[in-house]
Amino acid sequence: MKKWITLVGVAALAACQQAEAPAEEAAVEEAAPAANEGPGTFEVTYADGSVGTVTTTAEGTFTLTRGDQSGAGTVAEVDGKLCFDPEGDDPEQPTTCWTNSEIGEDGTWTSTSDDGETVTVKVAEAATEEAAAE
Repeated sequence: MKKWITLVGVAALAACQQAEAPAEEAAVEEAAPAANEGPGTFEVTYADGSVGTVTTTAEGTFTLTRGDQSGAGTVAEVDGKLCFDPEGDDPEQPTTCWTNSEIGEDGTWTSTSDDGETVTVKVAEAATEEAAAE
């Protein structure tokens, strides 16, 4: 359960990240959920190589999937961090806050939880492709 919270924290942090797109990719990047524009779908890669997906909404909710695990809850920015609060009162799933690095030239960034876990995040390709098709 704690691992899916990790996934959620990373995606939420993506909402606070700032990115600069090259001029030739500007049209696609503007249409896609940009890391600095909040809501969107993000791909999260963990230290063990596994990959999950987190989707955040303008209403402050999130959903996530990682393998056969899934979850949902609320997300909010607190003191410059994105904090994910999973649904339910399970003490094994406390609110987890994440801090993002700067976005790299490859469009990825790292997100580090208050507990020290670090993951790599990027805007999900499917979300980018859908936005470009519109």
